[in-house]
Amino acid sequence: MKIVLVHDAHYAENGGAVATRRLEEGLKKRGHKVLVVATDVKGEGYYAVKGKNPACFGDSLTKMNFLFGVPEKDVLREAFADADIIQIQLPFYLGYGAAKMARAMHKPFFAGCHVQARNVNAAMGKDSKLLDVILSVVFNFFLFKRVPFVHCPSRFCAELLKKDGVKCRLEVISNGIPGDYTPRKFARPEWFGDNFVLMSMGRHAPEKRQLLLVEGVKRSKYADKITLLLCGRGQMSEQLIAEGAKLPNPPLVRFVTQEEKLQYLNTADLFVHTSLVDLESLACLEAVGCGLPCLIGNSPHSAASQFALDQRFSFEYNNVDNLAEKINYWYENRGQLPDIRKQVSAMAEPYRFEKCLDQMEDLYREIIRVNGT
Repeated sequence: MKIVLVHDAHYAENGGAVATRRLEEGLKKRGHKVLVVATDVKGEGYYAVKGKNPACFGDSLTKMNFLFGVPEKDVLREAFADADIIQIQLPFYLGYGAAKMARAMHKPFFAGCHVQARNVNAAMGKDSKLLDVILSVVFNFFLFKRVPFVHCPSRFCAELLKKDGVKCRLEVISNGIPGDYTPRKFARPEWFGDNFVLMSMGRHAPEKRQLLLVEGVKRSKYADKITLLLCGRGQMSEQLIAEGAKLPNPPLVRFVTQEEKLQYLNTADLFVHTSLVDLESLACLEAVGCGLPCLIGNSPHSAASQFALDQRFSFEYNNVDNLAEKINYWYENRGQLPDIRKQVSAMAEPYRFEKCLDQMEDLYREIIRVNGT
């Protein structure tokens, strides 16, 4: 198949961009021809459109390497010319223009859902229920009510769209766990010592709530026996370093290499996910893929709770004392965690990337078939 991915910022530092790049790579490995329309691409098979960011976002999107795309008709028409199917990843102005062009050219197309209103709210530094409602209406107008299918990476995502009034078919397919993320034998880093190692991954951003985790460790009665890994980078990195310096053991706060990430996922004791907003959570997917148990905040705006094995692995998302209690519990019961890894690995199997890619190919074929009838 010849597949076109329309995605405002293909190389942005967020989960939706990572998932889209993994999809592109996986499809190409299976022999499909994949074209990409975005603001930050160049070269054969890539079609660049202009991009800009409104001033209301400050520099938060710039630090994420994100630009909103402008739907340049000539670029879209050229990219779509021989397409078998068009997948529009974001409900912004570029997505709106892409849907109009695809319909005008009688091309099969559908949407992916990789952002919720709360993501944009957070990027603007806001916490407004009214703005959530307004943005949801805008997303529906731009894209979700203009397509016959929407790919949702989780059941939570599908239910969110239903509540927002989206009536089209919602197809739930995980973004998947890439093949690298499997349980492996790694030497435990010497600098971990005998400490209880808590790991977190993701952009250092307000909505990811890493400061909550730092405070949770600080309030733990075992704080002096805990090593904290805050793997990532972003606008909050300096503040995390400053707050982390107040802990008995200052945490690792930096971007890590792929090899380091795999080593830590296979040798840490517990993964802790404090994020407020997730349509699936690639970080949790990667953790469970390696068999690392996840302690997850039960945010009403996040799908990540699906990766908590039971209530012992869930905490009240905005309650730092409850988080500290759960950290204390697992420190005291850390001997159970190696055996629990087997349960986590079993939970990961349906999310393996190749299985999810099979489902995406089936979805492409069905949309093409339905479009032709």
